[in-house]
Amino acid sequence: MNHSHDPLSQPRLELEKHSLPVGTDSTGILIAGKMARHITILLCFLLAFTATFVLKARDRRNFSPAADATLSFGGSRPDDAQTNSTGLLPIIFLHGINGHASEFEDIMHLIRAKYGTQAPTMHSLGLCDGACSLRPLPAQRDELVDYLLSNAADLGIDDEEGFNFVGHSQGGLLARAVIQKLPPALRVRRYVSMASPQRGQWGECKQGRSGLGPEIEKKMARPVGWIAFYNFLAQNELSVANYWNDPRHGHLFRREASLLPQLNGYSDNSEDMADQKTNFLRVEKAVFLGSSGDDCINPPLSSIFEYVDAEGNATSLSESLEFSQDTFGLKTMHQEGRLILQNWPGNTHMSWIRVHNASTEKSLFELRVLPHLK
Repeated sequence: MNHSHDPLSQPRLELEKHSLPVGTDSTGILIAGKMARHITILLCFLLAFTATFVLKARDRRNFSPAADATLSFGGSRPDDAQTNSTGLLPIIFLHGINGHASEFEDIMHLIRAKYGTQAPTMHSLGLCDGACSLRPLPAQRDELVDYLLSNAADLGIDDEEGFNFVGHSQGGLLARAVIQKLPPALRVRRYVSMASPQRGQWGECKQGRSGLGPEIEKKMARPVGWIAFYNFLAQNELSVANYWNDPRHGHLFRREASLLPQLNGYSDNSEDMADQKTNFLRVEKAVFLGSSGDDCINPPLSSIFEYVDAEGNATSLSESLEFSQDTFGLKTMHQEGRLILQNWPGNTHMSWIRVHNASTEKSLFELRVLPHLK
């Protein structure tokens, strides 16, 4: 894609400063008293508003990697973990918000049917299915890193060869968070992100798969989402809060969101950003796929690092802080020919993981994703 645009000067939105008209007379004191009451009412509203999100979403919170936590297909012995004649390494799949490991079952059957006995080892991780996936992403990331390091051999992953990592929706963002924390002992060769909020989410998931329920979906509207998400309670309970990126409240996003600012290099608290960049650059090839027709990711092309500014105007990858300042390695990968970003218009959010079993038509995964895994 064209990266010739001028770099974006990252907007630094500041809160309006209102002077308190308090004088020494009784009128000033009365005004101050009214303002204090209004502030108290507003704080109570914010707390109640956020609590509604938390109580509706809290379910199946415990992380428990049971023996059947992954859906597996193909060889799973350590001696199978090598590049076969198909050129495919072991593949780890990661589902999206409110998703399940079974969502990749048809895709794994497709790969198995295509390559037969030469099909690679495949695992769709189900460590945090359903509502559990609404848990805070920093915790999910750390648990996944530990799980992969502890179970690499059982997953058929060879230390030297590594594996391919494929994530859909929130799972694609979570997979990148894992990659940026993985030590050199475990290498991701090919990383594919399908319809993931790589620059954040700002607005409703129109096809209703967030798992928060219709009444909560309405509160994810752009004018009010920041109220629900930019606070300690939401950040410690809801994954979507960790990457809610409201460009009209950029100061709050950078200060309050507990994943995306640190992951993308927006935050001054990203002390380990150099290590995250080193880890990401160990990936042989990074592929970000999305569609302008996505009915869940909002803005739709957040999946390929395009976004909108505070006025709602589209901003390109080249204007982004992530690319212009190369915060975690996107620009370096582009310069080395290892970065792929593609918009495939007309495809909905779930199209990436659908397989047309009753049709001779090739699925979007087979056409647009599988070639990148070779």
